Amino acid sequence: MEKSKAIDGLKTALQTELNGIEFYRMAAEKTDDPKGKKVFEMLATDECMHFEVLQKQYASLVKKNEWQNIDIGEAAALEGESPIFSAQLKERLKGKHFEMTALSIGAMLESNSIDFYRKMKEENDDPAAIQLYGQLQKWEHGHLEAITRQLNLIKEEYWAEQGFAPLF
Repeated sequence: MEKSKAIDGLKTALQTELNGIEFYRMAAEKTDDPKGKKVFEMLATDECMHFEVLQKQYASLVKKNEWQNIDIGEAAALEGESPIFSAQLKERLKGKHFEMTALSIGAMLESNSIDFYRKMKEENDDPAAIQLYGQLQKWEHGHLEAITRQLNLIKEEYWAEQGFAPLF
């Protein structure tokens, strides 16, 4: 991949991570669910780490015209039936519009990130770039799985509490 295209890709990746940082920080501040607050803070921290790694890659590519071999490790597992919010949230869903919106927007952000990192991985020929984008894709996929699991756990009850059914 030519240098200018690689740099543009890193700029987009940096903006993507900044969007995630700000969104998850806002979600942590706004939710009143203690577990949700903690998990959203953790997701913001993950995105901060990704941002810092991408900054290092960007600087290396601009200054040295080379990709660094950076291993970002494994993502923390978000496991269990209710990986984002406490089980008690399901019992008090009436009026929890923000939490459902946060999950929906989080799922879109993560899905877009996965698609972008997949594309960047496929378009690059440098092994360090391929590794980095592959790891970022894997981390974001873990985030998306947890968010989707949480959405699936509470959406039917949420819809019932709000007095509406899905339009599809």
